[in-house]
Parts: sequence; C-alpha cells; structure tokens
Amino acid sequence: MSSISHLNLIVVAAVILLMIFLRFFRRLVFALVRIAIALIAAFVAIAGISMLMNNETIFEKPGAKGRIIRFMTQNRAATSEKGLGTATCKWPDEPAATATSAPAARSDSAETEDVYPELMTRSFPGISRQKLFDLSQQVVNSLGGWKIVKSDPHAGILESVDIELCARSGTERPGSTSLLGIFPGDFGANIGHIKQFYETLEPKMDQVYKEEQEKENAKKPQGGP
Repeated sequence: MSSISHLNLIVVAAVILLMIFLRFFRRLVFALVRIAIALIAAFVAIAGISMLMNNETIFEKPGAKGRIIRFMTQNRAATSEKGLGTATCKWPDEPAATATSAPAARSDSAETEDVYPELMTRSFPGISRQKLFDLSQQVVNSLGGWKIVKSDPHAGILESVDIELCARSGTERPGSTSLLGIFPGDFGANIGHIKQFYETLEPKMDQVYKEEQEKENAKKPQGGP
C-alpha cells in the first residue's frame, strides 16, 4: 500500500476519532450546562423562599447588591444607633478580641451605604428599664428561632443591652460541629429575627403607653357641670 493510502487511512481514522470525541464532549458540555442551570434555579428558589420566610427583601437600603452580599456571606446581625450592618455581634461568653490597631475611620458616605433600617436601635422613652427588659424577654421567649443564652435584668443584658439586640446562629457558636457552619450566609434570617422582635414588641409598648395615659387621665380632677 502506498504512502498516500497510509496517509489517507490516518486522516480518516483521525477524523472518525475526532467526531466521536467531539460528540462526547459536546454532550458532556450540554449535560454540564443543564446541571448548572438546574442548580442555579434551585439556589435562587431556595434563597427567595428563605428571604420570604424571614420577611426580608433585597430591595430596601442599602440596596440589592449590599443585601445579597450580606445575606450570602454573614450569619449574624446587631443593632446600632445608625443601623450600620458592620455593628459587632458576639456571643455573651465570647472573649473580646485584643485590639492591635485603631479602627479605620468611616466616611459619612460609607456609613450611608451600609445602613439597614431593621438594625436601627429603637428607644421607648417613658418606659422603665425593668419593664422594657421584662417585655423584651417575653417577646424573645414567644418567638421561634431565638434562644436566650444570657439574662441579667440588673445589668439589662438579654442577648442585648438596652435593646441593642444581637442575633446569631447557633451554627456559628465557637465549638459548634453543625455541618451548616460551613455555609457563611443566613439569607437574612438574623436580620429577620430582629425585625420580627421589634414588630412584636412595639404593640406591647403601645399598650403600656395607653395604660400609662389612662392612669394619668384618672388622676386629673374631673370638672363639674
């Protein structure tokens, strides 16, 4: 057989092999793309359902980007005067970190971009500290998803100090062996807990204000006809 015939055979064989492998790889790529789309769709569905269950949304301040990043990467929430999402959230028994340098200053624009309305500390003027503590404890006990790990009415500590609440998943507690601990985000569950806390507490505060107002009205002398 001539060298040209050998070359033709090699070319034909190479073409056949390439067609076989290209078809295999093409099918493999299509299969991987379908799997990726299915996984993405499932993830989006789970994330959406989780946020709805937590009564959270990505469309409020500080915006969709900030909320999506937080919900997917953070598993904690702490209130602060300005509602900053960077407020420190620690377990009551967690030792304080040793400071090695002064914290970097934050600009007003950076603070504005990081504000979460749900995390703004709310005050209830005219309500005694003990009354506020008792009602807060009742609310936490009535809500699902929370566990009181430290309660000190004299110091006003109830996973919080004067309603400076801190919610944090048990999967992140130091020493936790939960497999869920490898997932960094909570899809807004902890912010949702704080939001739910305030939504449950405020009607109780309104009732207290109403009762106090009725007592004040009862003390006033009734005018004659």
